Amino acid sequence: MAIDTPAIEWVRRAQAGDLRAFEELFQQYQRGIYNTIFQMVRSEADAADLTQEVFVRAYRALPRLNSPEAFTTWLYRIALNLSRNYLRDSGRIRTESLERAFEDEEESASAREIADYSGDPAAHAQTSEVRERVLSAIETLSEDHRIVVTLHHLEGIPVEEIAQIMRCSVGTVKSRLSRARDHLRRKLASFVEG
Repeated sequence: MAIDTPAIEWVRRAQAGDLRAFEELFQQYQRGIYNTIFQMVRSEADAADLTQEVFVRAYRALPRLNSPEAFTTWLYRIALNLSRNYLRDSGRIRTESLERAFEDEEESASAREIADYSGDPAAHAQTSEVRERVLSAIETLSEDHRIVVTLHHLEGIPVEEIAQIMRCSVGTVKSRLSRARDHLRRKLASFVEG
């Protein structure tokens, strides 16, 4: 997810103190940041609070960002670090179901986009069951695997950028994605075959 030219201009304008430009950046990135944080903290309220804190910190630190082109990577890194610190400091164990993400009307369309089967109740029931199984399988992934799956498959961020966000090598990200897919394939194999 390379930052586009208008966003680079918004970053430059926001660095110069233009609040409207920062609001544009917020509108563009808020949903993806929220989704990523939610995958870690499993609480809509905490994810909303942490998302707000990410943007407060970004706004304060924005004048020190040397490369506007690195804004996306920088912003997601703030989100991951803040989420990890929150979990560490609060001593929380994530117990809420990933399914709660689908109950929130503000959730990303890419995370909850499901075809309309209103005319076919059997198809709707089957889609709901598939969703439940996939969510349960994702829930069993380790935090690092869940993060790379979220960033790559839900947010559309390229592997190279995920490596920068997570401060690891491209090979590590590819390995985590591969292992996560293998894990999901194994978890879902009996369901797919049945």
